[in-house]
Amino acid sequence: MKSTKLSALVFLVITSLSCLSIHVLAQNKPTKLADVFENVDRLNGNDMIERLAAQRSAYNKNRSKNSLPKAEYIINRNNLTLISFNGLDYYVKNNRVIGIQGLNLSDEVLNQITDKLVLLDSIQFDQSERSNTEHFNPNVDFQKIWNIDRQFMLTLKMLSSTVRDIAALTKSENPSLTVETKVAKMRLPNIDKAAEKSSMQSLVSLSK
Repeated sequence: MKSTKLSALVFLVITSLSCLSIHVLAQNKPTKLADVFENVDRLNGNDMIERLAAQRSAYNKNRSKNSLPKAEYIINRNNLTLISFNGLDYYVKNNRVIGIQGLNLSDEVLNQITDKLVLLDSIQFDQSERSNTEHFNPNVDFQKIWNIDRQFMLTLKMLSSTVRDIAALTKSENPSLTVETKVAKMRLPNIDKAAEKSSMQSLVSLSK
């Protein structure tokens, strides 16, 4: 009889503690989630690409040293940032894509996506800074600036097409699996090769 009462008492205590734990978690979880989302910086990546290109184009029409467009990173973020590209939300932190909302991706694939996006982001930033620096050169070379700015625009275009291609992979029935298997087949962007091709196309157009 004592054993039965003891068992019943233990069961009652365990049940009470479990209910209390569930109640505490139910109270704390929304608060924690709210804190997380409040601390996430948000950015429209497509809009930023368009803005950077528009600012450089507008400057080249005006050419006032007082209105040089500032070089800006798109992907390179230290704080946790949600960057939207073509309907996909990329979670970025410390210059690395750590996840894409709605997709279950391995670290290997996330690293491959990071390599592609960070490479283009670094190049567009460096080219913007090089162009700005050249404008303050006493012996400014406008042909050099033109070449740098052309590659800057080309880099932004390649970044835009890369995120568009990744978004296209998610239109399948199993988007996570499709991204996992096909991202590896996407080559790392080659700005120099693309610029060379662009120059050849320009020469062909001029010869016609």
